[in-house]
Amino acid sequence: MTLILFTVQAVTQTFAEMEQSQRLEKQAFSDYKAKSFAGFLAKTEKAKNLRPNHPRLIYNLSVAYALNGQPAPALRELGKLARMGLYFQIDKDDDLGSLFALDKFKSLMQEFAENHKSINRSSRAFTLPDKGLITEGIAFDPQTRSFFVSSVHQRKIVRVGENGKVTDFSAGSDGLWSVLGMKVDSKRRVLWVTSSAFPQMRGFEKDQTGLAGIFKYDLETGRLIKKYILTNETEKHALGDLALDQRGGVYATDSIAPKIYQIKPENDELEVFLESDSFSSLQGITFSKDYKELFIADYSKGIFKIDPTAKGITQLASDTAVTALGIDGLYAYNGDLIAIQNGVTPQRVVRLQLDKDQTRITRLETLEANHRDFNEPTLGVLTGNDFYYIANSQWSLVNGNGELAEDRLQVPVILRLGLN
Repeated sequence: MTLILFTVQAVTQTFAEMEQSQRLEKQAFSDYKAKSFAGFLAKTEKAKNLRPNHPRLIYNLSVAYALNGQPAPALRELGKLARMGLYFQIDKDDDLGSLFALDKFKSLMQEFAENHKSINRSSRAFTLPDKGLITEGIAFDPQTRSFFVSSVHQRKIVRVGENGKVTDFSAGSDGLWSVLGMKVDSKRRVLWVTSSAFPQMRGFEKDQTGLAGIFKYDLETGRLIKKYILTNETEKHALGDLALDQRGGVYATDSIAPKIYQIKPENDELEVFLESDSFSSLQGITFSKDYKELFIADYSKGIFKIDPTAKGITQLASDTAVTALGIDGLYAYNGDLIAIQNGVTPQRVVRLQLDKDQTRITRLETLEANHRDFNEPTLGVLTGNDFYYIANSQWSLVNGNGELAEDRLQVPVILRLGLN
């Protein structure tokens, strides 16, 4: 059986429901290994009912039906995955062998093959000479026309000038860990940066696990103005991305602790903005154009909409043909959301169209998929109608000891995608 490493969620789901579904899934897999296929089917059905649009569960359910001699529902579940635009090598899974001769199965093979084709609209904006950066985030200063790119491995920020010259922006003495999300406050001439201690960074020590912070830089000089640190004494943290409100306030996601943090301009301190057991693995964060809504990607649950004033949480609903997860970067654009979806196959950049209430995803449009430069695209930045993004973070080419696969590294690539 093929293991699928991402999830989809279309309706609001509590943490308890997710835990129950995960327990059932684990029990189902034990039945599968014991060749107790009736139990495998029963438990997988229950797990999927708790997470209805979860691709791994949909796939496993199709396998369970096939192993129990039920071809019609097995093909139905595979059809759901094909309509999501995902790719599976279904002809390579012997557990689906009972379906191989069926015309509908052959038709589904063609649909999955179509999903695997490249959609290429992006072009190279620039590359960086240092292959060992392991890039994650990118920011843009419209005043100087400079880009800033963050390095997970080398614990620094590089600046790319309008003339293409690449220089180090941060200093080694700043105390950065792995550098992740970044946002430019052009009006106040500040660069905000999230940083978290990961074993993939140079000089990692075990007692640093779970340390994270936000770093505030002077855009003009590169001087570190202030850092706001979360310790690992009571819980671990991984601050990944951040967004700015119209007053210069900062909001940041924590992918380990189920929290969103903020820095208010009036008190200049890092504090919890919102905590919820609905959160699982928070990633990208973005404000709507009018700053009345905050959208947040949860890697394993979908997209949440938050009222910044009342702090009400709404999980975006979607049609069963929409995969709203495995999302890293998330960006509001003309009433829709642009998302970098690196937790699905194929990895892609998508546009999520929302209804007028912005509570439901009505359509997913794939803007880029299977680009030749893709190796886990991560975060991006909007500049007018152009979207610049990290094409090849190359996370998979640095191990938990901070060792790089030198012979496989490529130059970091930033792609530009026109949205109009």
